[in-house]
Amino acid sequence: MSARAPLILLLPAVAAAALRARRLYRRRPFDQACRELASAPPLPPALRDPKTCLRLVNRLLPLLPPRGLRPCLKRSLMLLDLWSRCGLAPRLHLGVNTTGEGRDGHAWVSAPGRPELSAPEPGYTEVFVWGARASGENPDSPSSA
Repeated sequence: MSARAPLILLLPAVAAAALRARRLYRRRPFDQACRELASAPPLPPALRDPKTCLRLVNRLLPLLPPRGLRPCLKRSLMLLDLWSRCGLAPRLHLGVNTTGEGRDGHAWVSAPGRPELSAPEPGYTEVFVWGARASGENPDSPSSA
């Protein structure tokens, strides 16, 4: 893993992740879209920096496709792609907050062994996980919590 990939060098990878997320989210069932996003070819070794990918996605999120998705789902789909390309085994989580009026959904991505990268928002109960589980389950089969 590199010691901080320059942001400018990651721009094409982030743009490609956004375009793949848009195409796959619209044309594939959710689990198949996740599987295809997570199987993109690896980034060059000098660009495999998940923290820099996260920073760049967060900065560019309002400008990138797919439009019409909640920001958390768009970010999660893009990070699933990018972190997989960095050599991580990310998990995409969907959760629901039922503490207020109505239901509010949220999506986030985690990377086993890398708690500093992302964490769920407080108050959300995980209802679905896609990706490799700690128990060694097959990442091709989504699991429900």
